[in-house]
Amino acid sequence: MLIQKKRLYISFLLLTTTILFFRPLTATEYFVSVKGIINNDGSREAPFADIYTALHKAQAGDTVTILPGVYRLKKELVISLKGRKEAPVVIRGDTARQTIIDADAVNIKWDSEYPGVRGSVQIEYSSFLRLQNIVLLNNHLAGINIKESEHIEIINCTVENSYSSGICVWQRCENISILGNTVINANDGNMRRGGGKRAGPHEAISVAGARYFEVAYNLVRDCKKEGIDIKETSAHGSVHHNYVHDCWRQGLYVDAWFGTLKDVELHNNVVTRCDQGFAVSSEDGDLTEDISFHHNLLFNNRGTGIFFSRWGKNNRRRNIALYNNTLYHNGAAKPEEGFTYYWICGGLYIYSDNLENIRIENNIFAENYPFEIGITSEFSDTELQNKNILIRNNLIYDKNPKKESIYLQKWTQDTVR
Repeated sequence: MLIQKKRLYISFLLLTTTILFFRPLTATEYFVSVKGIINNDGSREAPFADIYTALHKAQAGDTVTILPGVYRLKKELVISLKGRKEAPVVIRGDTARQTIIDADAVNIKWDSEYPGVRGSVQIEYSSFLRLQNIVLLNNHLAGINIKESEHIEIINCTVENSYSSGICVWQRCENISILGNTVINANDGNMRRGGGKRAGPHEAISVAGARYFEVAYNLVRDCKKEGIDIKETSAHGSVHHNYVHDCWRQGLYVDAWFGTLKDVELHNNVVTRCDQGFAVSSEDGDLTEDISFHHNLLFNNRGTGIFFSRWGKNNRRRNIALYNNTLYHNGAAKPEEGFTYYWICGGLYIYSDNLENIRIENNIFAENYPFEIGITSEFSDTELQNKNILIRNNLIYDKNPKKESIYLQKWTQDTVR
């Protein structure tokens, strides 16, 4: 009997200790206000005076709420916080579009390992973290930069005026979500610290080498280079329901670099008034593969709606499916003086011949100029068949008067058939 009582007591003690040890920690919400005071405790009634203090306090499960106002950064806002799946760290503006961070005074040094990849908001070595409802202005390198982190969400933020990317993600990042953001005037040479007109590095939204990512419901506009670029060795991601317009280069881009880029789905995007709608490359990587591009609308772009380039080393691309897209009035730029056609043009232009297993079907091509679907004359019918380049069941409304092969006089100097 005594032994049983001892066993019961030990079991109760172990159970009590376990409950105490594993009880959930109470999450804390810290507040920041432009009217805050340095020695405040961070409550809503007594908010901190700056964001840096709140971030220093935050732990897994905590929320940092930045109240409406204009916050002028003096240095990079470096975020290195580790949440957990059940207890993420949330950094948010209290009200959408009203928490404004001005980074004009921030002098960011270029990363010596990989130039141009630091940001005014620098998220590094973090996990299970969400940044939400922030407006970030006047960035002299990148805006929001994510480095060596996982399970990061960037939601409903606006980045306006940056020399490098508005939002960028790099190698050794996984499970990244970029959702519902707005990027305006990225890659602007005028934003370079020290002045000068040199073009900014990277793209408006750059995903470079990340794995398991989603880029969706974003607005990218009026940027000085590409809109959304999935590049380097990125893998296992989707790009969907984005609206990209008025960019100086292609709206959507996939491009291998350093190695193989694979398994990317792009769907339900709208691209207009860019140089190209969508381009596929392997500039310096050995292979771009397993790309699906479907249910996208590409219209009124200056050059080609869809372009298979020869940029860089013109390495291999394979297993690419283009289906159920609508391409209207691409090649819309006026011909440059002395040349018959814009430098790259048409509805879909297969310029590279380093392709295999390409499926182009069930698309709508209408009023693209000067052709709807063009293939370099260097790509023979036999090669098309041997490399399994399949073009079929596309609905074509062609108003171009010229039906024979076309010689593009500038840059490509290619004959398109």
